[in-house]
Amino acid sequence: MAIDNVTDLVGERGDSETWKVEEGKVREFAVALGFDDPRCLDLEAARAAGLDGLLAPPTFAMASTFWMRGTAPLRKAEFDRKRVLHGEQEFVCHKPLVSGMVLEGVPEIVDVRQKEGKRGGMMTFVTTEIVWREKDSGDPVVSTSSTILETAPAK
Repeated sequence: MAIDNVTDLVGERGDSETWKVEEGKVREFAVALGFDDPRCLDLEAARAAGLDGLLAPPTFAMASTFWMRGTAPLRKAEFDRKRVLHGEQEFVCHKPLVSGMVLEGVPEIVDVRQKEGKRGGMMTFVTTEIVWREKDSGDPVVSTSSTILETAPAK
């Protein structure tokens, strides 16, 4: 990582992103995970359960990162991609995520820390969060937190 003080990255934000939760994508994701909950697969079953659209599986919010096109704050970290690992992923559901929702979120670096690796060298951990909110109301729907790490260079 080519920065003098890694904590300078805390608070770095990316561009605001808009994400439409598509019915077909929710269904495909549920099938790929082996979900058999009819609220995830059948719109009538979802509506009978009081939902406005298909219920997305809890980890569906991870799929949003594949559609993000703006500036990601992690680019400023200048990681050596050959030494990057995914460390942790967390989802906090504030309300059901259902197809038809239009969400907005801004990725932000919320934590940066370093620690000595067991095999020597410094490891850098960077945590990014996004609070996905309904575009019309601003109500939070799901928050995602992702930690990646860059290992020390080989000696």
